[in-house]
Amino acid sequence: MIQASINKVRSGSDRIFVIMGVVGIFISLSPQISGVTLARQKNSSPKETVISPAPGSIVGSVRMVGPYKKLEPLPVFKNKEFCGSSVPDESLLVNVDGGIENAVVILHGASNHFEKSSRKIVLDNKACRFAPHVQVARLGSEVVLRNSDPILHDVHARLNSNTLFNVGLPTWRQVKRRLTKAGIVKIECEVLHTWMSAFIVVTSSPYFAVTGADGRFSIAGVPVGDYELEVWHERLGRQSKTVTILEGLRSEVNFDFP
Repeated sequence: MIQASINKVRSGSDRIFVIMGVVGIFISLSPQISGVTLARQKNSSPKETVISPAPGSIVGSVRMVGPYKKLEPLPVFKNKEFCGSSVPDESLLVNVDGGIENAVVILHGASNHFEKSSRKIVLDNKACRFAPHVQVARLGSEVVLRNSDPILHDVHARLNSNTLFNVGLPTWRQVKRRLTKAGIVKIECEVLHTWMSAFIVVTSSPYFAVTGADGRFSIAGVPVGDYELEVWHERLGRQSKTVTILEGLRSEVNFDFP
């Protein structure tokens, strides 16, 4: 009976020690648990989102100011049975309102946040002319050379006085070349098609345009900032102006050539 009482007391003490041990463990871990809880609460707070200013755009025109006489057609010396006796001179095209076609407009100084243009262009031979007569391409772009005429053509591309490529193009042939140097690339056909010429303006800028028949151009998605806007024309030369792009707004810039 006495032994039973001792066992009863001992078992009660064991329970007390177990309970005290659990409480002690909880107390010792409570700072860590609190830290984890605080960390979770801190991490669960919403993150700050940095919103970039909405890009702007540029529109404008390139115009001829003063008297202008339309250029005479260029004489044809070879393959007249297909090409005819002459072809239009596309080196200076001006509409009735003075709008200049085929002027290249490039924005300098804007960073390339995303790809703005295709990295492939096409230069075709159509009706004994290069088509298009003027185009602009990103540095590193691929140019596809084609011949839609039933006669032999040649594509000789020069940057300044240096030959970039010189490719003979029968009507069935198609050739690809990479534009690895920036600058104004002049194209000529050297199988006695002396009237044929074209230009590819190669630039590292992702923001550019070529004026249409009305002399107008448009460049979209331009980041906010101050930049230099340059225009180039094969006969008229270059001009440049400073342009400020404001958030979500359109800036208008016009160029006049005498």
